[in-house]
Amino acid sequence: MKRFLIGLGVFTLASCGMNVINDPQKEQDEIQNDIENDTDSIIGSGDIDVEDTGTETEEDEEVGEETGQEPVLITDFSQTGPYDVSVESRTASVTDCASMSYDIYSPSGPVDPPVVILGHGFARGSGVMVGWAVHFASWGVEVLLPTLCHYNIFFGVDHEMNGQNMKELGDIHGSIETIYAGHSAGGLAAIIAASLDDNPMGVLGLDVTDTQGVPGVRDFIGRDYAGSVGCPAFSIIGEASSCNGENNGLTLFRMMSDYRSVQITSADHCDFENPTDSVCEMNCENSTTLFGDDEIRTAITKLGTAAIMSLSGLSEDGDIFWDTGVDTWIDIGLLQEYE
Repeated sequence: MKRFLIGLGVFTLASCGMNVINDPQKEQDEIQNDIENDTDSIIGSGDIDVEDTGTETEEDEEVGEETGQEPVLITDFSQTGPYDVSVESRTASVTDCASMSYDIYSPSGPVDPPVVILGHGFARGSGVMVGWAVHFASWGVEVLLPTLCHYNIFFGVDHEMNGQNMKELGDIHGSIETIYAGHSAGGLAAIIAASLDDNPMGVLGLDVTDTQGVPGVRDFIGRDYAGSVGCPAFSIIGEASSCNGENNGLTLFRMMSDYRSVQITSADHCDFENPTDSVCEMNCENSTTLFGDDEIRTAITKLGTAAIMSLSGLSEDGDIFWDTGVDTWIDIGLLQEYE
């Protein structure tokens, strides 16, 4: 995969500086400062838990122990990965957005790593996805985290254009094969982007929503695109609520030819942000839960990271974890496997 910048038509690119994250406390302070100073983000502040655990992490659970087979330790994807992460801020000119800001989270060491483009939810901002970007990059992928241009409640909402812009951002970056990921409406944009890409590597949806009942926005836009997504896809959803469209995003994955979908018991819409904030929690937090936030968010982090490892081909443990590493969660009711 070539790591170079190209200009296509109206696309231009400007570099705005770089810093390296290699100390957990320093990383947390710097990211927090970036979030607070990000005037393009509508919402986005909170703490990010990033723990340096060395170059190898393994889950305590041993797969195969109950079947009499030789136990196999599975990588613990909830922990920080083996790579330090650098962050570079840039802007790009894409369709109907002359200056889309985005950050590049790059793992130190890997050459031409797989690229993930990560979308945030409606009226949120990229700040609430920074923790995901850092975490994914620590496992060896390069993450592009844009502030999407077309979620402005005053000037118009255009989910289809956000998806097109994500696809264009990959082209500008020189990504030949891209994983598209996103939370809520950012997941909808990721699906649209993948459908427009001739060679997508995969899709990861985090409590994805489709359009429904929003004045001025056509219902179920995602259904026009999901059926043409031919790459592997993973969906992780929470409890049905008004914040996630009563899980109407699941229909989009069921239209795809190759997908996996699971539901996390007691998870609300905010659990899929990293970090979330009080604004989301006041509007979308579940009033009653069977499991605590730590259990829920650990499960979401492990599943999301394992999905990225599977889609990128960087670790066989990604597929193994989705196949057999979740059995204990299913047994205790934390995870429900749809299909």
